[in-house]
Amino acid sequence: MASIKHSDGTPVVWADTTDYSSTVSGYTRTHQLNIENVVTGAARQGAKADLGATRARLYAVRVGIEWGTAPTAGNVVEIYWSGSVSATAGTGNSAGASGTDLAYKATEEAEWLKQAMLLGSLVATNDGAGTTQIQTVGYFTPPHRYGMPIVYNTSGQTFDGDAANHFVALVPLEETVA
Repeated sequence: MASIKHSDGTPVVWADTTDYSSTVSGYTRTHQLNIENVVTGAARQGAKADLGATRARLYAVRVGIEWGTAPTAGNVVEIYWSGSVSATAGTGNSAGASGTDLAYKATEEAEWLKQAMLLGSLVATNDGAGTTQIQTVGYFTPPHRYGMPIVYNTSGQTFDGDAANHFVALVPLEETVA
């Protein structure tokens, strides 16, 4: 009788090129996303990634966030996906995303994010500076080959000013029949 085995593939990881360290996450950065100093109520989008013409059916979404001041326990950081059918940064992106590492839709985040896919929410504890909170926030199947994450801070506090430990990772869950 055949069985299906799962293994982790090579993660696609958005983090900041100037500060990111894989020491806490264990992941190697592949795409640009700088979420240092993102204030509560604001969002930031990452650079567009190519997940490949053939890709895993399912991805685990892992997120690491560090705050400069303790967030309110139970508040969240929402992670969204803007899918695209085009490799070009500004073309074909859902939810009005740019395809580059920039602030996302300042003052209109909540409205525009209704057009994006919610991947999950990191639920904050009240641990403060120096504590990176890492959580698998969900699983998803990308509808298109290209896309980028959008990180929406609703935690009640500003993210840490050093991006060393901030990341969003899509970990492909590869299946083999044994």
